[in-house]
Amino acid sequence: MAKKAKTMFKVTNFRILKPAGDMTWKELGQLLRDARYRTFRMANLALSEAYLNFYLLKKGDLKEYKNVKIGQIAKRLRDMLIEEGVDEEVQNRFSPKVALPAYVYSALDQFKLRGLTSKSNWKKVLRGQASLPTFRLNMSVPIRCDKPEHRRLEKTENGNVEVDLMICRKPYPRVVLETLKLDGSSKAILDRLLENEDNSPGNYRQRCFEVKQNPRSNDWWLYVTYEMPVDKDKKLDPKVIVGVDLGFSVPLYVAINNGHARLGRRHFQALGKRIHNLQNQVLARRRSIQRGGQVNLSHSTSRSGHGRKRKLQPTEKLQQKINSAYSTLNHQLSSSVIDFANNHKAGTIQIEDLETLKEQLTGTYIGRQWRYYQLQQFIEYKAKENSITVKKINPKYTSRRCSMCGHIHADFDRTFRDRSSNKGFVTKFICPECNFEADPDYNAAKNISTLDIENKIKLQCKKQKIDY
Repeated sequence: MAKKAKTMFKVTNFRILKPAGDMTWKELGQLLRDARYRTFRMANLALSEAYLNFYLLKKGDLKEYKNVKIGQIAKRLRDMLIEEGVDEEVQNRFSPKVALPAYVYSALDQFKLRGLTSKSNWKKVLRGQASLPTFRLNMSVPIRCDKPEHRRLEKTENGNVEVDLMICRKPYPRVVLETLKLDGSSKAILDRLLENEDNSPGNYRQRCFEVKQNPRSNDWWLYVTYEMPVDKDKKLDPKVIVGVDLGFSVPLYVAINNGHARLGRRHFQALGKRIHNLQNQVLARRRSIQRGGQVNLSHSTSRSGHGRKRKLQPTEKLQQKINSAYSTLNHQLSSSVIDFANNHKAGTIQIEDLETLKEQLTGTYIGRQWRYYQLQQFIEYKAKENSITVKKINPKYTSRRCSMCGHIHADFDRTFRDRSSNKGFVTKFICPECNFEADPDYNAAKNISTLDIENKIKLQCKKQKIDY
């Protein structure tokens, strides 16, 4: 019997450019908002009923925990909406018997509710370890697209990528997706999804859609959850370890445990300048906008009739640009790490556990208002795609340990480095025990790449009588 291919789930998104055919944006928007409201009501009804069942079970009023039947919730919600005055013709546009078609409520149950309505989750709620889960009105509308009878992405003769949104009865609202501005990776994913016309296993498969509105821009987006194969036959050695250090003088420094290969100043210097320029521009622009928002309305330079809130609105657009730029740069950094690991057949990447770096992050290059948590998330999910294991280690003393002999240079802290650096030159790490000299970021990355580094540092601290 053939083994089932290893796969993983990912999500990509596309902006809904316009409705196709004769449907107007007004009609489409109303239909999407109605579907979202019904999904919101149904989700919270299901959560309430599931919690009540569990509470009654614990109280002794129920003999066994009853699973929530989402179909019954959908039928009950339809009756509630009609009692509340919803026109039956409007209701029948979605379904003659339930509030939403099965394509939506089954996806809601499978992809959003099951994890929240489990017994283990309700136990945490009763113990006060978790809050009672609820959904908000701006939640997404899930739609199944994994069965043969479901509608999926398709490319039309004029080159548009379109899809029928199965949120109601036929005729389904058909939309055109924006694809001209996609970057290379998103374009490649879209092409693979379109190539697999029958949604067959072993290829990129569409599994679920989610339609959601951006609260800032009011644009509607289609999120596509897809299944992709993972190459588990790739020959990677788990004993070959790549160490990733949040650099002091560059954004990242990368080293490997079985040689002298590295990614550092030469590779990331230009990217580092872009990061600094971006940060400086963001700070200057934000201060300028905020100063504008503080101008008194009676001031001669102020625009009559517009208050502080109106003047600060540009900060929202600025924030979107900031998020996009930071994500792009973090994608570039994380891709460099994964490419380095693949090129050296490394099966393991060791990164610093950021929870232990809250105080030290302000001293690193990337800690200057940078999205370092996002960067690590990018490294983790890209490593998973490439069958590479990611391990988080405590970085304590990794910047002070000599990667050659293991001696800990206790005085080599941030203060020492700042005091010793001058005219833009980086202070070298010089081991007082063996006189080994190296770039301090490379030395730290080399230590991070070391197998069982935490125990080795603990033993060395004990030997040198240093508190760990």
